[in-house]
Amino acid sequence: MSKAFGDFLRELRIKAGYSLRSFAKEVEMQPSNLSLLENKKANPPRDKDILFKLAEALRLKKGSKEWEQFFDLAVQDIKDRLPADIAEDKDIRDLLPIMLRTVAKSKLSKEEILKLIKKIKENK
Repeated sequence: MSKAFGDFLRELRIKAGYSLRSFAKEVEMQPSNLSLLENKKANPPRDKDILFKLAEALRLKKGSKEWEQFFDLAVQDIKDRLPADIAEDKDIRDLLPIMLRTVAKSKLSKEEILKLIKKIKENK
């Protein structure tokens, strides 16, 4: 992922026709806080309700490429919440959201996920 969340948020906001102040009002944020987000001086919100509110205001279609990129970039700092040995592998870290979304969209059962994990371990 080459873009930062703030860059993508700004790009989407402008594309949707919002000024910084009008978008902040729409999503009930202080313009200064929105500016901090866009300028990468604040981390993306962790609260899913806030992220969904932003996505809705930006008119992102659920499941679209922009929707997925928006949510993927919001957890770019996931390395802080992963085991250290996994977090240090940037390729794996960047692919985790895609892998998890693929599994979620497949609606695999717990048993199917466990079988998949077992199969992956066997193929090492």
